[in-house]
Parts: sequence; C-alpha cells; structure tokens
Amino acid sequence: MRIVYGVQSTGRGHLSRLLGLKPLFDRDGHELFVIITGYCEPPDYFFDTLEGIRYERFRGLSLVENGLGGVSRRRTMKAFAGHLPTLFESFRRAHKMISEFAPDLIVSDFDPITGSPFVAPATFKVGIGNVATLSHTVAAHPPKTTVDRFNINAVRKLFTSGLDVELGCHFYPLDELCLPPILRPEVLTDEVENRGHVVVYQAFRGLLGPILDYAARHPDRQIVVYGDPLSGENPDNIRYATDPARFVHDLATCDVFVGTAGFQAVCEAFYLGKKIVVEPIAGHYEQHWNAAELESHHMARWFRGNLEEDFAHPFNLDLHAQLAPWYRDGARLCYDKILSYASDHRQGP
Repeated sequence: MRIVYGVQSTGRGHLSRLLGLKPLFDRDGHELFVIITGYCEPPDYFFDTLEGIRYERFRGLSLVENGLGGVSRRRTMKAFAGHLPTLFESFRRAHKMISEFAPDLIVSDFDPITGSPFVAPATFKVGIGNVATLSHTVAAHPPKTTVDRFNINAVRKLFTSGLDVELGCHFYPLDELCLPPILRPEVLTDEVENRGHVVVYQAFRGLLGPILDYAARHPDRQIVVYGDPLSGENPDNIRYATDPARFVHDLATCDVFVGTAGFQAVCEAFYLGKKIVVEPIAGHYEQHWNAAELESHHMARWFRGNLEEDFAHPFNLDLHAQLAPWYRDGARLCYDKILSYASDHRQGP
C-alpha cells in the first residue's frame, strides 16, 4: 500500500513510535510518505532511519514554557494564534502533496496536518497514540485540572477531527481494546543491567532544581541529564548528555529514570525494568493524567519533594513480568490493527 504517515516532532515519543513501526512497513513492502509537523527539529538518528523515504517538514503548533517547570497558558495561546495562519497554509500544501501521492491509507500520530478534515478528507485515516485513551471511562483523572483538561480536549479535537478511527495506546491494558506502547527496536534489543546511575529526561529547565539538590547531597552517584543545563555551577557528578542516540543505552544501564510524565520514555524505562519517578509539567493535563495513571497501577512514583524516598521504593517486578510480553508485542499489535481497519475499509460494508 501507499501510506502517508503523519508524526508530530514535539518531544521524542511520537518519532519513536514511527521508528518502532517502520520495520513492519518495510517488511511488507509499503511505500511511505512521512509528514513531520512541529517546531522541534527531530534528531539525526531519526532522519538516518528515514533514508530513502520521502518526507516533508511543516511547522505546527507549540507549547511555551513559563521557565518554572510549567506551561504558560497565556503565551501558549498567543503562540497558537500566531501560528494558525502558517498551519492553514500547511494544510493547503500538504493536501496538494498527499493528493499527488494518492495514498491508500493515512496514519496520524497526533499530527495536526494529517489529522485535519481539511487535508485529504477522502482518504481513510487511522490515528494512533496515547492521547486517544484520555477519555477512557476507567482511567484515573487527577483532581483540580478542569481548565487544563478542557484545553487538552480542545487541542485533541483540533488534531484529530479528521480521523476515521483512533487507536489508543497506554501504559496498562485498561480493557481488551487498549493497545500497548510501540517501542523502537533498540529498546527491545539493548542489554539491560544496573550500573547505579540515574538518568534524567527533562524538557523543561524549571524542573531540574530538585535533581541538582539531590546530586549535591549524593556526590558519589552519577546523574546523566538529557536536557538543557541550568546556568551557574553544577555538581561534579552531573553529566549533561548531548547525544540523543545514546539515550537508550544510558537508560538500559541505569538504576532510576527521572523525568516529566510524558508517555514514551516512561514506557521504555518500565519495559527495561527501571524504577521511575515522574514530575508532570505544571499546566499540562496529559502529563498529570499520566502521573495519576502510573501511580494507580504502581508503575512509578509521582515526585512530591523527596527523591531519596522515591529512589528507595522497589520496582514492581510482578507487574513487569505480567506486562513485558504485552509491551514487546506493541508494534506488531498496533501495526496489525492499523492494517485490519484499512483492509475492512477497502472491502467496504
């Protein structure tokens, strides 16, 4: 089949899911055309994986941080308003490109262009990702997040209103329709061990303070930070990592993973059997929802001020034994479900 795959470049999770699915697309001989939308530039290893595949870059919408570890609602809405004219122009350009490509199927991973009803509306579209599970009836919703929940639902509507089907991935099998995370191949193949270090993945600089304080109290413990460094003097045992291609190896050999409560990195850490501590970005409903879900299923600790206590908390080995096979089959299960919906659509009623 000829398949358009739309992926958002905000963070690395959406990009990683494509890397997990691509070997299956390649195996079955599908022709891909990848639409990458977002202000964040994907890492080099992502483009290396796309070698020989046509792709197009578009600007989209972006979150704006407040410098204190949270999302600035006012500045984000202002940025959204400023970006909308460019987004609508992207709709026009993408529609023309996709129409010329004449795909049999569009797969959209929370991408505002391929998920829009204004772009290739006659082509069958399947959406994938964890955002689709936000409205699940048995999911744990954090309190006092009414405004942020409204905002994410509005954004979700904007990004997915043109989809025919949405497939929801989650940390934990909420029901028989819930799909597992899609892990990239190196997560499934890297050798796992515990060398005692801590891996920190922090996209928002305002969240690094507790990590630096912990590092100063524990000078013998190495801490590898993926994210922008804070200005000023840092403890000697802090190493700021600059090569994202090494992230999986550092993660596979660490003792504890600390990060914001995004979806993909947490799933990778859990599959690799690592203790997990999350601090959701303030004002980011999906991350607070993720943190609540992770705690409710005893998969991670929600950081509330005591890293020593969080790091001492044991990893849930029984749950890992139960879920690891489900995680390992995630790419295949999602791929099969995508192709099944596409096949049913082509056959008609």
